[in-house]
Parts: sequence; C-alpha cells; structure tokens
Amino acid sequence: MLVQHTRPDAARSPTRALRDGISALLEMQRDDGSWEGECAWCPMLTAQYAIAFEIMGLEVSEARRRGMLVYFQRSRANSGVWGLHAHDEENLFVTTLVYVAARLLGAAPDEPWLRPAREMFGREGEVQAIPTWGKAWLALLGLYEWEGVNPVPPEVWALPSWIPVHPASYYCHTRSIYLGLGVLYGQRFVARSTPVVDELRRELYRQPYASIDFSTCADRVREADAPFPTTAPVRALFAIARAFERVHPQRFRRGVIESLRARMRADLRASSHLSLSPVNGLLSMLALWAHDPRDPDLHLAIDRFDAWFWEDSKEGARVAGAGSVCWDSAFALQALAAVPAPHETALDSPIGRGASFLASQQILAAGFDYRSAHRIDPSGGWCFSEVGHGWPVSDCTAEALLALLHAKPEALGRELAARAVGFILRCQNPDGGFGSYEPRKTRVPLEWMNPSEMFGNCMTERSYVECTASCVMALREARIRYPEIHRPRIERAIDQARRFLLAAQNPNGSWNAAWGVRYVYATMFGVRGLLATGVARSDRSIRSACEWLLAHQRPDGGWGEDPSLEPGYLEAETSRPVQTAWALMGLLAAQEPNRNALERAALHLASLQLESGEWPDGELAGVFFETALLNYRLYRQYFPVMALAHYERSCTGEGERGKSHGSITTAGRPRSAA
Repeated sequence: MLVQHTRPDAARSPTRALRDGISALLEMQRDDGSWEGECAWCPMLTAQYAIAFEIMGLEVSEARRRGMLVYFQRSRANSGVWGLHAHDEENLFVTTLVYVAARLLGAAPDEPWLRPAREMFGREGEVQAIPTWGKAWLALLGLYEWEGVNPVPPEVWALPSWIPVHPASYYCHTRSIYLGLGVLYGQRFVARSTPVVDELRRELYRQPYASIDFSTCADRVREADAPFPTTAPVRALFAIARAFERVHPQRFRRGVIESLRARMRADLRASSHLSLSPVNGLLSMLALWAHDPRDPDLHLAIDRFDAWFWEDSKEGARVAGAGSVCWDSAFALQALAAVPAPHETALDSPIGRGASFLASQQILAAGFDYRSAHRIDPSGGWCFSEVGHGWPVSDCTAEALLALLHAKPEALGRELAARAVGFILRCQNPDGGFGSYEPRKTRVPLEWMNPSEMFGNCMTERSYVECTASCVMALREARIRYPEIHRPRIERAIDQARRFLLAAQNPNGSWNAAWGVRYVYATMFGVRGLLATGVARSDRSIRSACEWLLAHQRPDGGWGEDPSLEPGYLEAETSRPVQTAWALMGLLAAQEPNRNALERAALHLASLQLESGEWPDGELAGVFFETALLNYRLYRQYFPVMALAHYERSCTGEGERGKSHGSITTAGRPRSAA
C-alpha cells in the first residue's frame, strides 16, 4: 500500500514535478554528500536480533526495546499476524519469531495485539510446522529440539572445494548462513533456560513440551510457508545425514567446527565486523559466543550491528534488510546529472559532494585472503552498502561508475575507473551474463538441493538481466571516456553480454527480473542494456520490448505490476510511481516515437507527486530469492526524477545526458527512515 503524507496535485506539470522532485531529493542528501533510504523488509530480522541478544545475555536498551515493540505492533498484516513482506497476510515462520521476540522483550502473552498469533498457532497445529530455519532459531533458544531439525552437518565444509556440492559453490548469502547454522547445529547449542522460555513452551504448544516427539517433525512444514518444498533427493540426503549423525567422529567434528569459527572471524574482519547480512551476522555472533563469550571479534560485531538499525517515533526500531548507501547515492547522482539545462536549480555543489562521497567508497585493495574465503578479488568494486562492508557487487559497481562518469569523472580518474572495470569483468559468467557478487562457481545445477523451503533460486549465482545491463552500460561509458583501458576485454565482454540479453528476452519482448518487480523492471534494464551493447533502436528486440511496455500502460498513463509469485505479468490495482518511472525510462532510451504515450506517462508521474515534492512511500519494488519483497524507500524519489529529467530532455532535444549547473547547497539528514 502506498502511503501518502501530503496530497498529490493532479494538475502538476512534468516540468514542475521535476523541479519539486529535485528539491526534495536534495533535501534528502546527507552532510557527507551521500543518500540512503531504508531497505525495508519484514520483522523477521528484528525478531532474530531480540532472540540472539537474549541468548547471549545482552541488554537491549529501554528505548530500543520499546521501539522494537512499536515496530512489531505496527508491522502486522490485516490478519493481525505477520507476513514475509507487507503484502503477505500470514506467515508462520515470521509470526512465531516475532511472538517469541515480543515476549522476550517484555510483552505479556495476553496483550490484545499478540492474541491473533496465539490463535494462529492453534489453528496451524502448534509451531512444529514452522520452516527449517525457524526450527533452528527455536532450537537455539530451547523452544524446539535439534533432533527435529533437518541436518546441517558442518563436515560438508571439509570436502574438497572442487566438489560441486561444497558450500564454496553456493550463493554467498546461502553459504554464509549455512556456515553459522552448521556450527550451531554441529554442537547442538542450546541457551540456558529461563522462566520466560518455560512460559513460551506452554504458549507455543498445546501438549506438554516433554511429550512431543520432535524427531517426527523435521519434514513437517506449513504448505503456505514453503513455496519451494524440499525435493525427494534432498530428503534422501537428509536421511543419509541423520545416519551420519549417529556415527560421526566427535574429535573430527570438533576440529571442523573450530576451523569454521576461524573462517567466521576472518569473514567478520573482512567486512569491518558488519557481516555480509544481518541474518548471517547474528548466526556468526551466536556461534562465537557459544564457544567463548569474551571473543574479541564477537564484541566488535555486536558493537557494529547498530549499523543495520533504523529508528524513528512513527515506525519504531527495526533491522533493515541491507545497507544501501552506495546504491542509493549512485542513482541519486545519476538522476541529478540527467537534469537538463533549462532548469534553474543549481546542482554543482550537491553533485560535487555526492561524487566525492561515492568515489571515497571504492574498495582499493582486498586486505584479506579472498581465495581462502572462496571469493573473488574485491578490489575496484563498490558495495551495496558502505565501503567497509567489503562485499562489492557487480551492478553496484557499474551504477557507481556510471554515476561518476556522468556527474563528475574527475572525482574518479582513469586508474580507479580501470580498477572498477576490472572488478566488473571478474563477475561475468561464461554465458555472457553477469552475476551479482561473483560469477557462478559451478555449472552443475544445485537448486534441487535448496533446503530453505521459503526461498527460490538461492543456491548459486546466476546471470541476471539487471546486473548484465548495468555492467555493459558502465563498460560502454568507460570505453568511451578511457578507450585504452581493458579495450579487448571490454569489447569481448560486451559482445558476450549482447548474446546473453538477446537469449534471455521473452518471446513477448519482456525480460524476467531477479531483483525488482518484475517484468517492468527487467524490461527497462533489458532495453538499456541492449542499446549499450550496440543494438540499434530499430532492431526487432528493442521494438518488441517497447510494444510490450506500451501494451501494459494503464488508461491513466502509468504502469502497475503486482509483485506476484505466479508466472507471467499480473496487473496491480493502481499505477505505481516507481514502475511508471522505469517504463518511461525504457521507452525514452529506445526513442519510442509514440509521443502521446510518453506524455501520458510523464503527466501521470507528475500527478502522483505529493505537495512536498516526494512521491508516495510504500511501493514494494524490490525482490530477492523469489519471495522476499522489499521497499527501497529512495526508489520513489530518484527514479521518478531521473525519468522526468530524461523526458524533459527528449522534449528539448538535449539527448540522453544533460549537464547540471549552478551551486545549490542543502543540509544533510542523519540516518533515519527516508
């Protein structure tokens, strides 16, 4: 649901909307030159934080405790319980963890806002049907028995890394999560019992806890919580692993677990103790705490975890899905750099400060043994989050490079641009497409091994349309400005990427997305990516993509795609500002000759703008692993500004990129919900 803070103005022109949108975007710039909006997901992360801190005996401040309870109350679905995202009415996994966390934070079991959760537990036959990850979190707290958790043997890490099923081949988020789970499962860690845990055992289960045969519950999962149920081969592997659990050498396991703890420490240090994500960060903390509560790396990670938090009086205290300062800053800069000259808004100063910040976020050297960590050389790349995060991404690097080359190339220079290009090239797959954090590690399909039940396409890196398009656009711009750097490699990479994008296009002209919703997002990138590879605007691939976009333009001039799991395009109930901006950008890049359609799109985008110059919040425009829908809260600002800037230039004949001018300054904002 889109949230409007002030009323939209249906009579607003695209020119005025662009001017007001620029002003609002500049107000969002921080003092250091950056932009960042919350990457809002669901309360699962905040619940896991509360559970982890309870296990480690760490105090949550009174202000944060109250803020978390406010967040839990206000993030409920219409059903009164919690979903995996804002459009999901009920999810047993999230609801159980939130209920447990709320009780640990001091909420009483009979509070009215917790009553629907208790009713759900009874309706679903208690919580034994929670997905495996939920079973593991409950087992850590002593609210479930490890014998009922599908095995996560740590010894799999001791296999030779060239074996396709070795975790080194997994997608980085998956392997990082199972690293922590493997250690905790391997030692069957259970926190000390407390009175509230005893109470929760009675609240979560209808029968006495001691009488439950948890060994029969491992494969029992609520169907609605498991859109990707485990396959028969995976269940066979679980059976083998259970047999192994009865005979495995304890001494060997202890050695493996100690080596995995050393790997965790190395991973923490390589990420400035942020970890790759909040999920694996909390699991790593627990795995280290279970061995030594005084571990120095553990306490540095605890101190750094605050970087994942967003807090305000309206929505409370919550853990974000990711930090996005480099990603947001890159697109905000691109939006400002696209503003055409006729506007009186002066942009030199904010663009300069933004470019200086973004240039400072490039990783200049690895600083750790990336090969032993099963990673590629990160040097030259940009992270989704800050530079200290240490996990650069192909399209984050590409969009940062594009932003700097468009806005202020001297902030980067030839040598650093060459390093960025080098990182991008290291992410290309043999099929010509680009992965996200790294190229795919194995050609052997591993999705059949997916044990998560809740997420899809999460076992290995793949080639992504969006990443590929961003990468080839950046490679093209780098080749134009610095024709001598990596020239043969860039030309070969672009040729291979063109073949990938053409092969990935659907017969109807659209593309499938992995990181945004869904066909509109991917088709915008597909068009721009193909054009960057040298495909002519008159080519059938471009024209069919435009025909597809035009066929889905709504009568009001906008676009609105429902983020459904079902295959194929599903129309939303209303037009969405971010998706309208994406579609308009794709059509403008292709120089769509239907001016009426373009004008209707620009007018509708302007009509959705609020009096503040912002666009409504609440659009779930991001997605990952098929089921997790995200609200990237700054998408609603810089994508409409970028689309309207390109539209204005198309009206004045300025071309694809304009120049900013003047010198406006604006006060930055502290980290809060944008």
